[in-house]
Amino acid sequence: MTERVTLADSAGPADLAGPAESGGPAEYLAQVRWSDPDQLGHVNHARYLSYFEDARMMLLSGAPTGVPGSVGDRGCIAARVAVDYAAPVEFRPGLALRVETSVAAIGTSSWTLAQRMYDGGTAVAHCECVLVAYSYADSNARPLDDDERAYWQRFTDGG
Repeated sequence: MTERVTLADSAGPADLAGPAESGGPAEYLAQVRWSDPDQLGHVNHARYLSYFEDARMMLLSGAPTGVPGSVGDRGCIAARVAVDYAAPVEFRPGLALRVETSVAAIGTSSWTLAQRMYDGGTAVAHCECVLVAYSYADSNARPLDDDERAYWQRFTDGG
């Protein structure tokens, strides 16, 4: 069973479904805006990056790390973001794209998110993002703390 959490103070759409008790991906609904398509009516490729980022930020807002720049010294930075486009998305009023985010790997100071975006049942893009735990005070990578590791473990296939 997937729990639905509403975060009213977020900058983007406020629907996020967390993983079931057994673990797995979180689901985020990215609202496509009228200004997002190009002249051909396709959602602009750069907007896909924003939808993936919005989904990551929703997960980070619930993490012990907090969002980058939060109070304290347990931030993180994106070290790598790669997107593979699978199909164009044509703008339709009211369209919301589903973004599923899971954790593919957890290392000493980094973790890798695997994200998939869907228009209905059609996969339209895949994203891999490597996040690194970062100390802003030391301007350096830092090891993940146990509570951070436990939080991200919930989003792996093994939960």
